[in-house]
Parts: sequence; C-alpha cells; structure tokens
Amino acid sequence: MTEFLVGFDGGGTGTRVRVTTLAGELVGQGSGGGANIAVEPVLAWRSLRQAFAPLRAELPASARLWCAAGLAGTEAADARGRFLSARPDDMPEMALVTDAHTSCLGAHGGADGAIVAIGTGSVGFALSHDPNGTRLTRRVGGWGFPQGDEGSGAWIGRQAVGAMLQAHDERIQSDALTEGVRQALAAEGDPMAWAIGRRAAEFATLAPLVVSRAARGSGHAQAIMRAAAAEIEAHATALLKPAAFASLPLCLLGGLGPVLEPYLSVRWRHLLRPPCGDSVDGALLLARLHRTTSMEQSEGQPT
Repeated sequence: MTEFLVGFDGGGTGTRVRVTTLAGELVGQGSGGGANIAVEPVLAWRSLRQAFAPLRAELPASARLWCAAGLAGTEAADARGRFLSARPDDMPEMALVTDAHTSCLGAHGGADGAIVAIGTGSVGFALSHDPNGTRLTRRVGGWGFPQGDEGSGAWIGRQAVGAMLQAHDERIQSDALTEGVRQALAAEGDPMAWAIGRRAAEFATLAPLVVSRAARGSGHAQAIMRAAAAEIEAHATALLKPAAFASLPLCLLGGLGPVLEPYLSVRWRHLLRPPCGDSVDGALLLARLHRTTSMEQSEGQPT
C-alpha cells in the first residue's frame, strides 16, 4: 500500500497544503481560503477541501494518507471538538494542533525553539524539553482581534484607521498615511464608517499601505510600525522569560516578520535566527510523527 504525508496550514486569510512521499519527495501542493476553526469551522473545512481536492484526485484511491494540520483558532475552548465533529466524509482524519505549533516545528526542523509569527494575527510559541525528556510548550498572545493580536497586520490596519479618524477630527495633523487610508476606504463608501463590523482580515489589507507610507517618510506610519515592533518584542520577552525556554533560538515568522524586523531593537535583531521551514513543513513533521506513533501502537497490540 502506498503511503503519503499530508500537511495543512490554515490561518485567517488562507490555507496551504502539501503532499509528500514518506521519503519527503514533493507530490503536490495547493491553496484555499481562510481556516480559523474558532470562527467558522464549516468554512475552514471548505477551505481545506478546496486546497486538497485536486491533489487527492491525483493520488491512488487505495493510498494511506497520514495527515496533520496547524489551524488558527485551535486553542479556543471547544473549537477543536466542534471542528473535528464537522469533518466531511470526503476529507481524511488528521492530527490537529494550532498553526503556531506547526510554525514552530517547521521553523526549527522539529527541534526545540521559539517563534513569534506576525501575519493577519500575531502569536508567540515555544517548544522545549525538560531534563526528563518531557516536551513543554508555551504560548504568548494569539488571543484574536480586536482584543489581542498586537503588532499584527490587523492591529496595524486598526491603528491606521484610528489615525485617519483622528486626522479627520483634527486631533492630529493629516499626512500621507491618513490621506492614503481615507482614499482607500472612500472607494468602498463612507470612510468614517468603514470599520463597523469589519473582520481582522479586512483590517489587515491596510497593513501594506502603512508599510509603504512608513518607507516614504510618513511620521504616523513610522510610529505605528515602531509600536508594532514594540509589541513583538513584548511577545518575545514574555515567551522566553521562564527558565525552561530562556535559551531557545528565536525565529520571526509571517508575512510581516521581515518588514518589522528593521524596527526591532538591536538586541532582538541579533538574537533572531533564520527559519528552517514553514508551518506546512511543521505539519508534515507532525504527520510523520503521527504515523510513527500509530505504527508503534499497532505493533504493541496483541495478535
């Protein structure tokens, strides 16, 4: 029987999947919509199916699939159970952890390490082992928008909208950022009311505007970027505070990671390591571990 590893990564704005052989050879990859299981578990399954269905059609019908997924929202109470119970019949069973967990696994190639991931949301996550070999995990942030996700794309977009509103009121002086935000939001209606009912992913669409205006010298944009970097440093400081995690290597991940890195203090920039891989790589590592564990359990059962 042919076996394959399948790794999923799903966040607020998109889903990725990669299929490999047991030897690690790439078979195929795909993408789909957002997959936050705490917000919309049914939509998350739809996104996973959208990403995986074309690949599944190319695999042998008799193939054994070892699947794992790192999905946003998994840490929310009851979200995991609700999501797994809604699994469509045409989707395989899978090991499930947070996308922060698989990001950390991928960044450090399965070894102990820490990450701060900054995309639509933000989260710090670390994996370590105690002297007895017990695996320890620690998470900082990742509490969702608007109550958390400080320093993220959604948070940056929210700050930009706030600056635009303050400039409208003449509480602060208008500049290239506040005018750029006003023009961008006016294309969809009244910019003063744009934020009402908007989701994190929609606020995050404004982050590139903040980044570009900061590069062109906007004082308001640069202040937002510096504040975002300070939030990321706060995540990292708390993440590595316990002795069990203090000496771990740290990676800065996510689409905004490279953009925010220049705004970090020299100390943190010097501590950063380049990642070995991404969250999908981490999911594939987890899928391989799931296979190994299942095989060992099967071999240990009486015949």
